[in-house]
This record gives sequence, structure tokens and C-alpha cells, in this order.
Amino acid sequence: MNIQLSHSLDLSHHVDQGTAWLVTSEGGALTVPLTYAAFELRFGVERLAMQYLGELRGRPPEVGDLDDLRTYKTMENLIYRLGGHQRQINGHFEFMRMVMSFLKIDSKLITPDFGKLSNYWHTCSDLCHIGGLLALHDAEFAGQAYAELSSIADALKEQVSGLVTWPNISDEGFRTLRATFIEGRIAADDVFRYLKKIGVWAALTVPGQEGWTPVGTPITPEPDNASST
Repeated sequence: MNIQLSHSLDLSHHVDQGTAWLVTSEGGALTVPLTYAAFELRFGVERLAMQYLGELRGRPPEVGDLDDLRTYKTMENLIYRLGGHQRQINGHFEFMRMVMSFLKIDSKLITPDFGKLSNYWHTCSDLCHIGGLLALHDAEFAGQAYAELSSIADALKEQVSGLVTWPNISDEGFRTLRATFIEGRIAADDVFRYLKKIGVWAALTVPGQEGWTPVGTPITPEPDNASST
């Protein structure tokens, strides 16, 4: 894996850069590349947060959003405001994975844990300040930093390897179904019965491109129900 000399907006770019710098650090023995690894992995966390925030808003970042993107904490707070607290986020992604399984959509949808991402950001950030540089002169500390950054890199690789999206629900009945499931008032079987009653299909749309592509296997409605969603 080579260190790139130009930045990219690809989701995996900063994670790959951080990993390449970790390799160059020779297990933390070389502290300059270790610091650059922390710097790139911190970017990686921010890039993920920016992606989820854009998904929640239903549009890519714009120039007017720069203040919102200035720090990870700002993005995290906005995500909680728009998407609910972490428990609600966990329930939403669990619900959507379940629906995807009913539709036989074979994509790995990973739940983002913004508290963990915040911890990763702070760990990386601490190594990007002068105090962190001084601490890296201690070989034992440098070895621990290498291990922590390697663990962060692995976690971020897992995140970007999946479907990094925020499934939005516009249909009011479907939103109510999701809320009822998250609250624990219905189970998976109840959700499937509801979907079988109304009929459901899924399609993939790409930002900036016209049209859509069917994905998965549609759930056809019961014979006595002609409606579909």
C-alpha cells in the first residue's frame, strides 16, 4: 500500500493513507510516520461523519456547510439532532438490515457508533499535538500508540468496507412501523407480515444520475391487497 501525494474524497482514502503510514512507521519505531498515521486516521473519522451527515440531509456537502464540518463534535451533534441518539440510531439500522434481509439484498449495512468514532478521533488528535510528539520519544509509549492506531485503522476499514449510507424513510406508514419496532412493541415476524400485506420493492439510485436500478427480490402483496410501496 503506497502513500498518495494527492488527497481524494473516496471514503477509504484516509484510512488507506493512515494504514500506509503505519506500515512505514515500522511498528512505531519511526515516530514521524506514526504521527502522520494519526493525522490521516483522524481525517478518516471526519470523512465518515461527513458522509453520514450528508446522507441524513439528503444531499452532498455544500460551501455553506463548512462551519458544520469544522470539527468532528459539530458533525456528531448535528447527526444526533437529525438522526436521534445512539440507541435510536442502533434501532434504525437494525430495522433496515432486517428489511434488507427480507428483500434478499446482499449488502453489509454497518451501524455507525458515533461515540466510538469520537474516541478514535480524540486518540488520533492527541498524537497530533506537541505533547503527543514529546511522548512519542518514549519507545514504550510509541509502541502503545502504534497498537491503538492499528486497532482504529482496522475498525475504520471494517466501517468503510460496508454500505456507508443512512437509509431514509419517507413513507409515513413505514416510519411508524420502524418506530414501533424500535420501541419493542412488535417483532421481526410482525414487520414481515406488514410488508407482505402492502408489498415492497427496492431500487438503487445514484446521486447525479437519472433513473434507478431494481435491487433484491420484491415482496409481493397478498392476493387480496392490490396496493404496493
